[in-house]
Amino acid sequence: MLYNPFEQVTKNSFRELVESGYFDFVLQRFEWPDVKEKTGFLLTPYDDKESADQHAHQLGAKEGRALQLPQDADKIESLLATGSGYRIFLNRIKEENWDKRMLKLYEKNIVNYLRTKTRFNWKQIEKIYKHIDE
Repeated sequence: MLYNPFEQVTKNSFRELVESGYFDFVLQRFEWPDVKEKTGFLLTPYDDKESADQHAHQLGAKEGRALQLPQDADKIESLLATGSGYRIFLNRIKEENWDKRMLKLYEKNIVNYLRTKTRFNWKQIEKIYKHIDE
């Protein structure tokens, strides 16, 4: 199984987002090696409609769109329905340099995985890693 940095949205986690005060979202196509083609979506919550619209405006015509609750709730809920065949992942990263943040998160998770699953001499590896970063 390949690493996916985004958590999968469930009916409960979507309800929690709404209860937290999110009513504006961008839903866009999501392609990832471990997600079947044309079945993945990335859901980005926004604090206001203008921010969601600005994000959606940057997407291609069939790449994604802004959704607002309550009128668009059924679109998200139908994708979350059991047996729908679709998967939605939550995107909480909205910075312009999100790729740098994602790379650091990815590196951290790889190191943590290796620490728990291998028998490397970690003090030696950390010295090498620090040397590479310099």
